[in-house]
Amino acid sequence: MLRPTSIIQSRASTIGWIGLGAMGHPMALNLFTKTYISRQSDNAESSPKFTICEQDESRVSAFLSELREKGGIELVNQVERVENGREMAKTASRILTMLPSTPQVESVYLDSKDGIISGLLSLSENSQPLASLSMKSQSKENADIENLSSSTTISSGIPPNTESSNVSSSTISQDYSTASLNSPSLPNEAHTLLIDCTTLSPTSATSIAQRVHQETSGKVYMLDAPVSGGTIAAKKGELTIMFGSPCSSATDLAIPLLKTMAKDNRVVYCGGNGKGVGVKVCNNLILSINQIALAEGLSLGRSLGIDPILLNDVINTSSGQSWSSKLNSPLKEIENSPGSRNYQGGFQSRLMLKDAGLALEAAAILDLPIPMTWASKSIYEAVCNENKGEWANKDFSIVYEWIKKKQLEGVERGWKADPTET
Repeated sequence: MLRPTSIIQSRASTIGWIGLGAMGHPMALNLFTKTYISRQSDNAESSPKFTICEQDESRVSAFLSELREKGGIELVNQVERVENGREMAKTASRILTMLPSTPQVESVYLDSKDGIISGLLSLSENSQPLASLSMKSQSKENADIENLSSSTTISSGIPPNTESSNVSSSTISQDYSTASLNSPSLPNEAHTLLIDCTTLSPTSATSIAQRVHQETSGKVYMLDAPVSGGTIAAKKGELTIMFGSPCSSATDLAIPLLKTMAKDNRVVYCGGNGKGVGVKVCNNLILSINQIALAEGLSLGRSLGIDPILLNDVINTSSGQSWSSKLNSPLKEIENSPGSRNYQGGFQSRLMLKDAGLALEAAAILDLPIPMTWASKSIYEAVCNENKGEWANKDFSIVYEWIKKKQLEGVERGWKADPTET
């Protein structure tokens, strides 16, 4: 078992990852493997190193085992392990995190003793700038990783730089001037890049980035880059990544890393800090409502004696169609649907409940009424409590089973009953 180590590595060439859960594990595998392969043709001095931070020993063991299968023992030998965010910041110049939600992100980044900021503030003022590393080898790395990532490019809305594969500096600068950041003007010679892939509160994502930029005097860049696609896309390296960035220099440094985990054309620039996670929360708000609406429509059709496959086909060629109806149907009769695999895998109900809560939290700050999201959150709270909490870890399309179960329990009859009758 790999234990925390104090072995000195070259910080400038080290990539760190914190959080090896269901999503972090496959994402880190793709990042480490593709980056390593892309740099094998370089000399040993520029060979990348990798650092991981994960408290669960079984997760560490599983990650290293699969990393060995994909990249060989030589790649595994490039990996070291640290105990916390502070040690990670002292070891790696590029750090990515994938954590459960807002409290964990705040702890990993902001904890006064073991947080990433604490480690950053302990660094020498002469720490090697990422910009100088970029000047030396970034161009070749970008080209190599793009070849490994099936020609992945930035999503439309950001015109590519005519001189490189990076995002247009003018596009980023214009958006950054209107971003909701009070951070100091960021220099072009930051020594650390932080990318948080967690889905968390948009306001928290913005405030954490503000604090990072302010306390490090702009020597550190931080981006929010939540993902969509679930564990299946994560394993394939075909995620959609929505990112918020403080400046064009940060974007240029982040793009090669994000591409290793994303589907072709699905690295999407959304604006300044907090905008990436904001887009993700808005999307999942809609998704939660669509999935419940599909479950209600299919349940009503079933109760009316309508053939479920016929109804499904009509929905998908009519105005009721959605991602849920096309790709996430609860009907067990449909091959490879969540229902056909007893709702194993996929996007868990507890995570949908979390995202609905994040949307409500953001809306409350803005005095925005979102009544359908309130209903969605209430329904997924109930779903997550079913079968002694077992449904919380099932695909969120299991809400279809919850509706059918409530019908059998006579819940609707109970609601309609005259309270004066005995």
